[in-house]
Amino acid sequence: MKTKFLLIFLCLVGNMAFAQNADIQKKLKGFDKEMAKALKDWNMPGVGVGIVKDGKLVFVKGYGYRDYEKKLPITANTLFPIASNTKLFTATAVGLLVHEGKLDWDKPIKTYVPAIKFYDNELNNTITIRDMLAHRTGVTRHDLIWFKSTFNRSELFEKLKYLEPAQPLRQGFLYNNLMYAASGHIIEIMEGKTWENYLKERIFSPLKMNSTVFSIDDMKKQQDFFVPFNEKRDTDVLYQIPYLEETEGLGPAGSVISNITDLSHWLSALMNKGIFEGKQVIPEAVVKATMEPSTVLKNGLLDQGFTEVLNPVYGMGRQSVSYRGHQLVLHGGDLPGIHSQISYMPQDNVGVIVFVIGDHSFSYNSITYNIYEHLLGLSVTPWSERGIKNRDAGKKLGKGPCKSHGRTGKKHKTVTPINRLYG
Repeated sequence: MKTKFLLIFLCLVGNMAFAQNADIQKKLKGFDKEMAKALKDWNMPGVGVGIVKDGKLVFVKGYGYRDYEKKLPITANTLFPIASNTKLFTATAVGLLVHEGKLDWDKPIKTYVPAIKFYDNELNNTITIRDMLAHRTGVTRHDLIWFKSTFNRSELFEKLKYLEPAQPLRQGFLYNNLMYAASGHIIEIMEGKTWENYLKERIFSPLKMNSTVFSIDDMKKQQDFFVPFNEKRDTDVLYQIPYLEETEGLGPAGSVISNITDLSHWLSALMNKGIFEGKQVIPEAVVKATMEPSTVLKNGLLDQGFTEVLNPVYGMGRQSVSYRGHQLVLHGGDLPGIHSQISYMPQDNVGVIVFVIGDHSFSYNSITYNIYEHLLGLSVTPWSERGIKNRDAGKKLGKGPCKSHGRTGKKHKTVTPINRLYG
């Protein structure tokens, strides 16, 4: 009887999963056609899409290729650098220390980590870990300090004291990768283990994120991984570009490499108050804290006349917006040749993972927004067309004479702006 009951139960669960997948497929009617057009219009080598609904990965599909030259398909297990989507892992890891009483979000970080030094005593006595994780220290990016450097995490930590603020503390949003590197190093100082090992033990292992790694070398040891391609400047010719591998020092800001399968476990936990497969992996208070507004952002799209995305705020490692009346929590990640967007709608219990190979970062926004519109039964906004219009205008501006060589830039390679790295 027990065996018969188990078989019946498993059949019912299987039928429920199939029905859910069928429902998702029905809601995504026309999406494949939209993606085929987007691949062509944006000249994207490949796009990976995953959808999580009610804690389960219910849709995975690759469009184009993970390796454009070899024409290898994108799968649920294709590894991609998630770049600045790493930041929420770091914020969550810090939150575990707060939950254990070892840190406080809103007391000066120097109280707990005397070794940390900022530009002056006022900042030393005031900056909190929330300030660092919410990009509100008043210190701007200074990305040229770490980009393609050999500085380790401890050396970058020591350089905080030389970074002069560009505006007063908590007076606005200034994105700063170095503050996340420092936050990861704070974990190392307090726990006596690397940030990488701390994440493996406290987050990756209990979430069964078994394929997730931290370096391109470790990524290449697996069978299924992406290859970065980009357009040559002023052409639509795609060519393979080098991986950005100098990421160890800045790891807590953007070195995690993962796939749709593993990230679906992460999204499932975030969407279920920190619970994964019946276990409280992340304290609910930590999930809430990282989502709570810490900094008000500009209504950038509203300034362009687009009313779908309103009132963005930044928490810690992610931002929240109102998307056509639905709360949308999200963060992007940008590296040369690869872009990512990980998001979910808490009240609608649905999440979306998007990876885009190439150098058209806005395309992941347009894909993400359109997926939610399909799932919610809303009319489809022409995000792709809007983005392409802006892209083409930018390309036109970039075709002028090259001042350093006195000729057009046709033969120059595309260079990813430094302020786009890690989001």
